Amino acid sequence: MKIDSTPTFATLEEEYTPRYCRQLEAAYGEGMMSEGGIPAIETLFEGVDLIGKKALDVGCGLGGVVFYLAHTYGMTVTGLEVNPWMVTEAQQRVASHGGGVDFLLTTGNEHWPLGSGSFDIIYSKGVFTHIPDKNDLFRECHRLLKDDGLFVINDWLSFDNGQWGPHIARLVELEHLALYAETEQRYAELLERNGFSVLAIVDQSGEYHRYNEEIVARLSDPELREQHLRCFSEAELAAAIEGYRAIVGAHETGELRVLRFLARKKP
Repeated sequence: MKIDSTPTFATLEEEYTPRYCRQLEAAYGEGMMSEGGIPAIETLFEGVDLIGKKALDVGCGLGGVVFYLAHTYGMTVTGLEVNPWMVTEAQQRVASHGGGVDFLLTTGNEHWPLGSGSFDIIYSKGVFTHIPDKNDLFRECHRLLKDDGLFVINDWLSFDNGQWGPHIARLVELEHLALYAETEQRYAELLERNGFSVLAIVDQSGEYHRYNEEIVARLSDPELREQHLRCFSEAELAAAIEGYRAIVGAHETGELRVLRFLARKKP
């Protein structure tokens, strides 16, 4: 069984409601840092000089990665997000996390209110799979990077362009998500076409398989059940566990790949 890329919801704002974001924090950690937490962030930037750099987080969620990088590496980080509620919530968290960060709302994937050549690094973690056409997005990131600036991406990919297998089909059904399948070759071609040289592609699927197994174990832990039920109803918790099991199954069957792309802006 395969599914196409037809979205269940019209917009990311409809998908990522405040309640759903609280549930993601229960699974991933404060600020929706996504699978793997801090170790996964460190792996994302392996070999990249971060100290004092200026960076843009595309699809920052509630700012988990933004706050971590600013605090740990003395970076100046801007979080960009299409969901108004997330931007407001992230801005409210600034006071408790310290300076060096700001958050901006955008309504699309081009013409962001930021100056050309503003950033040393642009990055995104597990977000671009939600975007059907990445050309405008990649062109805008090219504009905003300094010459020789780095573009660091972690994303979900498929072996079959435009198609997901049955495990991701089930996840989409359970979580009402819009996920767009790209292959490694197609992804690299999109980056090259839009002004980037691809420096490295690293398959992180094994790590993310383990991260999702850990999430299933945590959400299934009877000692944490009462804590989880502050964020989930009984039915929602059961669906979340089934959803993360579907991700584990997709890794085990090879339907899902998690790849890290490191690219450099061509002058």
